[in-house]
Amino acid sequence: MKKTDLKSFGGKVAKFVIAGGIVALVGVSACTKNNDNNSNNTKATVTEADAAELTTDAVTPATGGFDAQVNISVSIYVSSSTKLSCGAKKDTTISFSSPANFIPNYAYTLNWNYELDCNSGVPSQFAFGFTGSTNYNGVLMTAADNSSGSFTIADPGVTSNTYTFNSSYERSGKQTSKVGFQKSFTSDLKLSSSAILISKATHEIVSGTANVTITGTSSNGNSFSFSGKITFLGNKKATLVLNSGTSYNITWS
Repeated sequence: MKKTDLKSFGGKVAKFVIAGGIVALVGVSACTKNNDNNSNNTKATVTEADAAELTTDAVTPATGGFDAQVNISVSIYVSSSTKLSCGAKKDTTISFSSPANFIPNYAYTLNWNYELDCNSGVPSQFAFGFTGSTNYNGVLMTAADNSSGSFTIADPGVTSNTYTFNSSYERSGKQTSKVGFQKSFTSDLKLSSSAILISKATHEIVSGTANVTITGTSSNGNSFSFSGKITFLGNKKATLVLNSGTSYNITWS
């Protein structure tokens, strides 16, 4: 297995003698306990805004997200598609660490495999699969994740300026917010897309949509679930719409 290091590329109750005093204190204690529980639940509850931030970090390259993996896969396609025979398989380990003194920063190690698929001896698409781990320290959140995905890239021909990209991408792990109540939770994020267009010149996403689902458990043991759609706008921009219908802007550089 070849290893590639890409340098360019988170009541107690007091016992009173007077029975009425005991009853009164019990009532106060129970009320206080319930209020504390409600407060703790509120602090630990994962909101849609948290899910939106999680999705943003799963997309942007500054936190090792989907766009970074798109760029890597297209680069592998360009450098290897003309060198492989039909059905030939290759694998490599890709590692990257961004400067630790900058925020956001991330580090990942992913084990990639790829294959040139053909129809009747004619190349039809490049198929990728990968698994590995990603850690990141974002502006609003830190995380330790496991990542996996399967991508395909097809070239419509010399008259097209784009590649056609299909994907299934997943990140699961533990996240901790750096703002507000600084809540922590575990999550599983899945992103699937078809017919995303990738620029042949820049290897960046030009257009397309992806469905996203987010499930998990907050630190108070409550489960959460969000789903929605990401629309890629080109120029390193996208919009995300989740359960409420609110649109969240995603940008990267």
